[in-house]
Amino acid sequence: MKLRILIPLVTISILTFSCTDNKEMLTVINADGTCYREFTHTADSVFMNGDTAKNNPFPVDLDSGWKISWTYLTPEIHTNWPVKNWKWEKGDTTKNLIVTARHNFTNAPEMGEKFRFRKSYEWHNIKTMSSLKKKFRWFYTYYTYKEVYPKIKTFDNVPFSAYMTSDEASFWFTGKPDLLKGMNGVEIREYIGDLENKYNSWFTHNLWNIEYKALLANYDLLDPKPVSKKRLEQARDSVFKKNMNFKENGEMELEMDKCLDNYYKTTAFSTFWNKKESPMKKFEDNLDSLEFIKYFTTSIDYKLLLPGKIIEPDNAVVHGDTLVWRLTAYRMVTSDYEITAQSRKVNLWAFILSGLIVVIAIGSYFVKLRKPGFKHF
Repeated sequence: MKLRILIPLVTISILTFSCTDNKEMLTVINADGTCYREFTHTADSVFMNGDTAKNNPFPVDLDSGWKISWTYLTPEIHTNWPVKNWKWEKGDTTKNLIVTARHNFTNAPEMGEKFRFRKSYEWHNIKTMSSLKKKFRWFYTYYTYKEVYPKIKTFDNVPFSAYMTSDEASFWFTGKPDLLKGMNGVEIREYIGDLENKYNSWFTHNLWNIEYKALLANYDLLDPKPVSKKRLEQARDSVFKKNMNFKENGEMELEMDKCLDNYYKTTAFSTFWNKKESPMKKFEDNLDSLEFIKYFTTSIDYKLLLPGKIIEPDNAVVHGDTLVWRLTAYRMVTSDYEITAQSRKVNLWAFILSGLIVVIAIGSYFVKLRKPGFKHF
């Protein structure tokens, strides 16, 4: 088991691939509580002709609830789709064709209940929940929106607590809580490096246990057998801890066959690994196809618009009146991930009505002053 190789292939490749299929999703909450979700992308002539089976640029199945609009070369918005016999302007490409898919919902809970990614999309099994709370405070109405993405199942053999605190794990995957407050650049670099080593130790230990389980499942094929299956099983953690160490470049190299050979003073494990059609080699070659890895091969730029002025943006990046989160599967590793924001909308009518009441009250006072016999102090 060459984790010097596996860490780049599995861990670092997750970081790389999560940027290669980035989607943009806009959620808009209206003042009356209705809302809509929208995707925007370029498209080709196949899609414009109505063939969504061959080329659907959106991460959702375009049923009757989704309304398509598009612009091409000019700002004019078109709603006729599909467009049969679509023709490009001479020499043009898809970059000038911008297509939008929008789905309207009567309220936020309905959006959470009905919205699904398409079956072929990596996040199809992720079911979200959405809620909106409105609080009327005469001059202002407050809106609090929350969307919850459930925790995904990754490794469950070795818990995070074996290598890091719950706050450290949460910070590593979500950025919260802010554990870097008060640190300078040198201290941050040292702290992050140490935290990365803890994460890699957790990740590597889980991979080790998974392959060790495969070894035990194929124990009967081991020939010769330098140790009993029971003793081999009992030695799993001891062999790992004896051999785990980081090099100066931060890599950890663990070859399970060599580790076991050294531990038991034999060559039986290397021989088993190097056999033709070795089940251990086959297992290692397919480690990057672990089921949960698919969640990390995509990401979403999540944009949110709320009524009025944003007053609690949580940890979003604010662009004008739009909140933006970079939504990746990493944020769903340790626990449910919540997107939360609060806005405040001015009730103009309340200001006008209050002003009229004040004016009427003052006017009434002066009218009484003019009445004969009115006494004032």
